[in-house]
Parts: sequence; C-alpha cells; structure tokens
Amino acid sequence: MIILRYALLSMIVFFFAGCYEVTEEIVISGNGSGTYLTKMDMSALLEMMQTMAGEDELTKGGLDKAIDTTIQMRSVIDSAKDMPAAQKELFQEGTMKLKMNIREKIFNADIFYPFRNFDQLQLLMSGTGTGGLADVFKKVYGSDSASAASGSSSSDQGLGQVNNIFDITIKKGMVSKKLNEERYKALMEKPEIVQAKQMATSGMEILYTTIIKFPKPVKKTDNPMIKLSADKKTATINYNLLSLFDTPDNFSYTILY
Repeated sequence: MIILRYALLSMIVFFFAGCYEVTEEIVISGNGSGTYLTKMDMSALLEMMQTMAGEDELTKGGLDKAIDTTIQMRSVIDSAKDMPAAQKELFQEGTMKLKMNIREKIFNADIFYPFRNFDQLQLLMSGTGTGGLADVFKKVYGSDSASAASGSSSSDQGLGQVNNIFDITIKKGMVSKKLNEERYKALMEKPEIVQAKQMATSGMEILYTTIIKFPKPVKKTDNPMIKLSADKKTATINYNLLSLFDTPDNFSYTILY
C-alpha cells in the first residue's frame, strides 16, 4: 500500500473539512510590488492520517521521518507544463518552508512569494497562493509514491477553489474582493462542499486571518469586519471560513488607501 494515497486523501478532506488555521500576510509597497505570505498550520491533519493509515503504514511509507526544509518552488513548477505563463513566472520566485513531525504532531507550511506588480498580487489573492502543496509533498516523499497517486495533485486546490468565488481587483489605491455569484453557485454544488457545510453546522471552524499592510493610511473600507491599526496602514480581517458557505457576501470588501 502506498502511504501517499492516505496523505493525499487526507488533504482532500482536510482542505474542505475545517482542521486548519491560515494566516495570509500581504505587504504592498508604494510602487505596487511587495510580498505575499501564507502560513498554514496543518497539525490536525497528522491525527487524521494516523487514524486512516495507522502507525505501521505511516512508518512503512516514510512519513514518520521528521521534515524541516525549505523548498524552492521553481523546482516543482518547472514540471507544470499546463500552467499559464503568468502563474509560472510568479511561482518561480516562491519558497515553501515545510515542517512535519508526526511524533510531535507538527505540520506547518509557510508559502512565500514576492510580487512585482498589482497583477501578480491579484493572481495570488485569487487563490493561486496555496498552489503546489501536494506536488511539494510528493517531491519530498519520492517519485514512486507520487506516480501511484497520479491525478491527485489537484487535492491541494481546496482552499484555492473557495477563494476563487471572489473577483479580486487590485490597483493603485484600492484592494477589492467581490462575490462572483456564478462561481459561488458552481462551488456549492460540489459534493465535498456539501459535506463541509454539514460539518459547519456542528460547530467546526476554519480560522482564517488576512492581514494587509499598505504604504499609506486606509481612507475607507466598506466591511465592518475589517479592523484597522492605529496608523490605519494595516487592515486585518478574522473569520471562520466555513461561514462563507452560508453568508458569502459578508466577506466582500473594498479598501481604499
């Protein structure tokens, strides 16, 4: 039995089920360049993997070894033949810090991208910033296991699919995130989302935080969930991602600075 099947199956459940915390940190400079960092605490995934596979299978598959590494995303992206050129250019500069220790129940991934302009930030905020996680996982644990799980690389797109229900517009002086009704309805018809909505009713949460640092003070925002720092240069929004399924409009906003 190839242990990676358990890992990727867990990821599918994991990204839709509410077992993680995400912090998205964006820094925008005056010329439109900046940095985008997504921090994911996936430690609860390890318990899911242990339940599904058992200690013996985890050991056989090599997942019991501690991992603490930094991966250049270009080493993963180079093999992505079907990826659009704009995304590929953006991903080439990214890095992922991956730390996994089953015995200590630690599983963290920090994905960092520098961006050169507003168009690249728009790509990142539209859901591409978490891309490549399953491919990195396969790279770390070997090509044999990866080939056995071929076709499963899309399993790390759960978070991206959720973010994709919004139209993101980034330009000088403005960051906007508005619900796309058509994409929202299409997402709600997916079986895994139906299951996630059922879990949401049981009180389960996905804690999601977005922090945006601007070069100038924020002049106006239309969402009361957004909190501004004392100097009004940092906007923070905290929410339970699962509540997005029922009240998606609550997560739309426009920030002017």
